[in-house]
Amino acid sequence: MSKLFKLKEYLTIEEAAKHLSTSIDEPVSLADLYRLVLDQHLTMSVRLNSHAYARGGQYITPQNSDLNSFQVDYNLATNAALEDPYFLCLDDELQVGENRWLAFDKKVHVIDGVWDLAMIGIESYEIDKLYQKEVGGPEPTLDAINNLFLKRDDFIFRIQTSLQLEGNQYNLTALEARLDNLLRANGLSIMDLKHSNNSLALDPLSPAELDEFMALNGALIPYESGEYVESDNYLDLGDVNYQFVIKTGELARFIQSLEDQPTQSKASETNATNSILCLLAAVLAEHKYDWNQRGISTSFAAMTDKQSTPLSDDTIRKILKQIDPAVESRIK
Repeated sequence: MSKLFKLKEYLTIEEAAKHLSTSIDEPVSLADLYRLVLDQHLTMSVRLNSHAYARGGQYITPQNSDLNSFQVDYNLATNAALEDPYFLCLDDELQVGENRWLAFDKKVHVIDGVWDLAMIGIESYEIDKLYQKEVGGPEPTLDAINNLFLKRDDFIFRIQTSLQLEGNQYNLTALEARLDNLLRANGLSIMDLKHSNNSLALDPLSPAELDEFMALNGALIPYESGEYVESDNYLDLGDVNYQFVIKTGELARFIQSLEDQPTQSKASETNATNSILCLLAAVLAEHKYDWNQRGISTSFAAMTDKQSTPLSDDTIRKILKQIDPAVESRIK
């Protein structure tokens, strides 16, 4: 491994294929790389070339599957506790399995940098299309959700294709960032406009950019009461500008996994563990326990104490975090 490799956060797809070929001493093509990603052996990421706008969320499992609502007492994008819990309608969220949903907070976040692909939306289709192109196969059918989903830690972010032109608590930061980016791209700033009484200050903007400026500026002007104009109008954000990459840490993990190839007995042990986790998921779901609920590990720790088989909160949390991957592996 080169010294420069250790300093890099990510490699391009071409660089990653070359690095893998050198590391495992066998040729790795782009097609091989894409196939590894599609088969979920390797996590691909994107480097956002400009700001993107996204709503953050996470997977939820309602305790009562007969109800069509879910009480939210923590921020779905950060896990921070909420002072005022609320109910969300499951019909408005994305169902991804039996009594399992992907729910999103209402706030639109401004994001940049490097993010992992969640592989549950159009990103899966895009990788499959690249794979088919490399192997000369037919273009895949777009049967995935027509949205780009990115992942960081336990949170999923759904890229927005439009912004509501209303300066409310959910959109204000995103609208301000969009306006700032528009002006900066033309060598301007909000302060330039505030200190200028010359209408020619906006001359660098194209007609389309001027229309966008007027729409954003109008949405960001509050009434004297501090409230903003209510609006059902939306600003089209266009396509997200990004580049497919693979993190160097992920490449190192994958190479190590090949060197530590499990024996048949270890593979059987993994299958047995997954079976136990799937059984545990079924029992918990039957008794209306949400293993992703904040603080649930404390309740389970108390149960183990009563059985004279105490387990720590940390141990239980580690076990519970393995349930979803185990269930997903069986579903697929």
